[in-house]
Amino acid sequence: MSAEEQVDVLVVGAGQAGLGVAYHLVREGVGRVVVTEAADAPGQAWRDRWETLVLFTPRRFSSLPGLRFPAGPSATPSRLEMAGYLAAYAERFHLPVRTSTPVLRLTRSGSGFRAETPHGVVRAAHVVVATGAYRLPRVPAAADDLDGTVRQLHSSAYRRPDDVAMGPVLVVGGGNSAAQLALELAGRHEVTIAAPVVPRFLPERVLGVSTYWWLLLTGVLNAGARTPVGRFLRHRHEAVFGRTLRRALRRGAVRLVPSRVVSAVGPRVCLADGTVVEPRTVLWCTGFAPDTGWIDVPGALTADGAPRHERGASPVPGLHWMGLPWQTRVNSSLVDGVDRDARLTAWRIATALR
Repeated sequence: MSAEEQVDVLVVGAGQAGLGVAYHLVREGVGRVVVTEAADAPGQAWRDRWETLVLFTPRRFSSLPGLRFPAGPSATPSRLEMAGYLAAYAERFHLPVRTSTPVLRLTRSGSGFRAETPHGVVRAAHVVVATGAYRLPRVPAAADDLDGTVRQLHSSAYRRPDDVAMGPVLVVGGGNSAAQLALELAGRHEVTIAAPVVPRFLPERVLGVSTYWWLLLTGVLNAGARTPVGRFLRHRHEAVFGRTLRRALRRGAVRLVPSRVVSAVGPRVCLADGTVVEPRTVLWCTGFAPDTGWIDVPGALTADGAPRHERGASPVPGLHWMGLPWQTRVNSSLVDGVDRDARLTAWRIATALR
């Protein structure tokens, strides 16, 4: 990268959302496109998760436009398979990805944008922010009040069971990450899950067919964010795929307390229902927030740093978002949902440039 260059479109992030929109930008014939990636390979975020992580989406629903996810030994891909697929995708379509190139600051420059990187400045007429909504670990304020005898890990820092000291473990969260990690640790630890509500368990298969196919056939998977189905699902807690955890709860291998963490005193974690847990380790499966601190563009963010957008289009002309939860539909933040949102974003940019 030269000290300063001009491009038509800068895509920030080479995960599934960034690669998907780059694919469609190239197909739309947009002239000069550059994709920057902070890590040293596309899809690195998948490599950086815990070792036994598997997607809960089947392979058929883990593909980007133009390239089917390859067959494998299991119904759903592992994290390393997903990372390898994304790297292969970028190579297959000769997408202009520049790795080890984080954007340190994004500002307005005339009618376009100025992106500062360690290798120089990129000026772009349009910018697509595709860094994802799952960047900054989020933990309750009570975490600060636990004393040093309790080891604390966010799910983003957990890699393997050896990371957890012997003794009772409190897993905080009610989603799929909490379910997978609680089950992984239950074989060697006394595990308690503190979840906001009793999880909803969805079977992996119904009548021998993947539940995802039923969600697709019934229109749920692609339901718009503002449809009655979309509004209903948006205000419900995340469903847990598979019923292995439910069986573990029934036989007492894992304990569930459907209550939120409200405070901590010394080595004790206090829940809203009055339950007090004294764990040796707390594993926070409490989600993430988007990392937008590098975006210095007036009007692009809300007061609390969240993206402002309408179906991925920022109120700032030329700025676009990709891969956000509920960007346009139920599955916008899933790999399978990238295609439609990426196609819409690429069309919007190509139309503006023409």
